[in-house]
Amino acid sequence: MKTNVKKWMNVLLGAILGMFGYGCKDSGPVAMYGVPSGDLTFDSQVTNESSKPLEGIQVVRRGGWKDGTGTMRWEDRADTMHTDANGKVHREYQRDFPLIYHKVIVSDVTGEYQPDSVIKEVKYSGGRDAWYQGKATLETNFVLRKKDK
Repeated sequence: MKTNVKKWMNVLLGAILGMFGYGCKDSGPVAMYGVPSGDLTFDSQVTNESSKPLEGIQVVRRGGWKDGTGTMRWEDRADTMHTDANGKVHREYQRDFPLIYHKVIVSDVTGEYQPDSVIKEVKYSGGRDAWYQGKATLETNFVLRKKDK
């Protein structure tokens, strides 16, 4: 009789612990508590009106979202880069928070060209669960005009 009671107590206790997520089998780490993430690839090119690539142009990317009222909100951090000799920047963000709106601002630190900016929306795809949203690509191309003297 005692063996039967112990057996049923073990089954009952196992069922209760199972409801709270405890188990006996370890299937490896599963990140189900935390924040969603995604991989973003950012590419941008900056040229002048003659299609000549501009080197050393400051490119600032900042992610954003719309709050419950529809107002655009921008994250506090911004990523600042500078174009290479081909007028390009490339950056990969892995396992970052998957913001869908991105503001990109370009400015010439020498002051020769007028600044420009754009807001773009990206779509993440290929996510395998509720936490990993997948991959997205953000591409921007800017043609800067010389400042009036």
